[in-house]
Amino acid sequence: MDATGETLVVLTALPLEYKAVRRLLEGLERVDQAGTVFERGRLPGTSWTVYLAATGPGNDSAAVIAERAINFVRPQAVFFVGIAGSLKSDVSPGDVVVALEVYAYHGGKESREGFKGRPRSWETSHPLQQVAMYVHSVDEWREALSEAERATTKVHFKPIAAGDLVLDAPAESPSRVHLDQNFNDAVAVEMEGAGFANAATKAGVPFLLVRGISDLANGTKGSTDDAGMQETAAQHAALFLTEVITQFKPANAASLPKAPSSGQPTDELIWQPLDQPASVAWYRDLVPSSGHTSGPSLLEIHLVPVPVTSRITATRMRELAEEMVNLGRSKGLFTKAEQVDVHNTAEMTVVAVANPRGRSAGLAITRSGQRSAWDSLPKPGITYVLDEDDVRERITTLLEVLEAVDGQAAPSYAPAAGIENTMMVTVERLSEVDPHRSSGMCMSDSPVRVQPEEAVTAAVVASRGSDLAEELAARLLYAFRALGR
Repeated sequence: MDATGETLVVLTALPLEYKAVRRLLEGLERVDQAGTVFERGRLPGTSWTVYLAATGPGNDSAAVIAERAINFVRPQAVFFVGIAGSLKSDVSPGDVVVALEVYAYHGGKESREGFKGRPRSWETSHPLQQVAMYVHSVDEWREALSEAERATTKVHFKPIAAGDLVLDAPAESPSRVHLDQNFNDAVAVEMEGAGFANAATKAGVPFLLVRGISDLANGTKGSTDDAGMQETAAQHAALFLTEVITQFKPANAASLPKAPSSGQPTDELIWQPLDQPASVAWYRDLVPSSGHTSGPSLLEIHLVPVPVTSRITATRMRELAEEMVNLGRSKGLFTKAEQVDVHNTAEMTVVAVANPRGRSAGLAITRSGQRSAWDSLPKPGITYVLDEDDVRERITTLLEVLEAVDGQAAPSYAPAAGIENTMMVTVERLSEVDPHRSSGMCMSDSPVRVQPEEAVTAAVVASRGSDLAEELAARLLYAFRALGR
């Protein structure tokens, strides 16, 4: 059915939401994957094959099923559709909300000073937002509504808040006050969007969240549910979403990573050329007081987000410092005995070690989302050694560490690699090094760099790190030799 590779995933939480989408598809057939039941069908009038699944309520289950669906289907976009409660007086039951951003509003820390929020957020994909705005402007989707509904149903393009509880409380309740004070631009509240958005962002797949308003989340949910507003809201959201899918033709997705056609590897390493190299902060930019030639020779790896969709908050940057120290130790980049220095500014967080025995290693993240890591090259004798096999293994390890950093994720990354402090570097196999000889030593200390001129999806970084490392290692060796080393 999906031989063209034009596939999409639509997820819902509740049975009534699932049914609202299901009745709009044709040619349905059941396809199970790892215990999860999918139905695969066509959206009439389009070339899209749609895989439909129910996640059940909650952000955790939404994240798990979203990740499973993405890995199974390899879609060109994923959608979550269903019902939500209103947080604003001008957003009424029956209205449709297209999420421009999803807030995970329950994160925080409880201390003696009280509750301190640690929220996270994800922007939905701009191309899909644009298609949704087009659908709203043309307004043909309303033809499926009753005459009364056409006049009263509104479409809102606003943020949505996703938490871990069903909210049905008066405006003065603690949860409502928390939302009003800290997430005032959110117009709806639900329980799955954060998990879904997190999974889709990490997988590098375009995503959109569409919700129909079923209640006012103010203590009157029982009466609106009894009046059938859940079914009405689910139907409105499903109708709007299917029109978005109808207008999201393959041509709209030309610039997005394509799902592989049947018979192709599902995790193929595909490089996407950039119009111009991405802007990267190198080791010398991240650690300006490094002294350049005084320290060991370093291998540095960077993942530059493409595009930069949002910036990490300063408060989150401060929290990341401790998390990256713990991550570096758990991954073996830092030993438990080493003192890890932390350098925090509003624009970057750097955690690093530099001990007297000449070893240096570090992790960094910038507010734009660039992730960086570095480690010393081996020094079995007089010089540091650039061995392609060793470099490949080191890059694989550094990519694993960077992928695990819980910072602002991006759909794609432009990888960059470099060698810092090159004067004492020789290219040879570690197994053949004579520790008392220094043949072929470089006489220049200018850094060697592989510029971030191409991008790969975040899913490739997560699933094909060793292949990515092999390519970066080969490019780094070519760049090193190209400068007469």
